[in-house]
Amino acid sequence: MFLYRFEAQIENRTVPIVILANDDEKAFKLVDTELEKFYVKKPDVKDLLMYEKKRVSQSGGFVLDIEVLSKR
Repeated sequence: MFLYRFEAQIENRTVPIVILANDDEKAFKLVDTELEKFYVKKPDVKDLLMYEKKRVSQSGGFVLDIEVLSKR
């Protein structure tokens, strides 16, 4: 399994998204699924970038500092 960190550009915001999946294809599909569940209706994603991918066995994580991420 892999832990993925994505960033989606939605309107004028950068939205961090963390996904656990077996492969890249499944991870991208899960991003769409999770966005639709969170927003009820899938928002218009202007850009979607995969920033990190980590193999996880027992544990793993990402730091999501919104202030730092917003300066990119």
